[in-house]
Amino acid sequence: MSDVQESRITDEHRAMIGRASDPIEVVPRTADARRMRELLGDADPRWADGTGVAPPYILAMLEPRLPEDLSPRVLSSGILTQTEWTFSRPIRLEEPLRAVTRLIDVRDRLGGRYGYSVLVMFQTAYLNAAGEEAAASLRTITQFDRPQS
Repeated sequence: MSDVQESRITDEHRAMIGRASDPIEVVPRTADARRMRELLGDADPRWADGTGVAPPYILAMLEPRLPEDLSPRVLSSGILTQTEWTFSRPIRLEEPLRAVTRLIDVRDRLGGRYGYSVLVMFQTAYLNAAGEEAAASLRTITQFDRPQS
């Protein structure tokens, strides 16, 4: 367990907050949605074949990799510890969306059971051709130093 008692987040790390990635096109494909529904045994009629609506968990497949240039590296290791999705409207199958990821926060977690860690939060907005948000995801990466063996 780490005995860090003060922040290791620098002004350089904080200066990255608010930066956004270039847009990446993602398309929720009908075949992928069907495969996911079958895998999960999801028979919900709201996104059954023929509705044109993707199941909300399609975002798990569409989420782009977090951009390296937006990811402050405070500690040596990290793991995805939380994802939260919000929807402004249903996701339509085969509709191209632009995913734009933004670093929204970097904060310390001092003490606690696992010692010092850093929470790095990213928001990805999924925009339609008119620039309207269809959905968004909030991902939290917990950075930590691996214990010495």
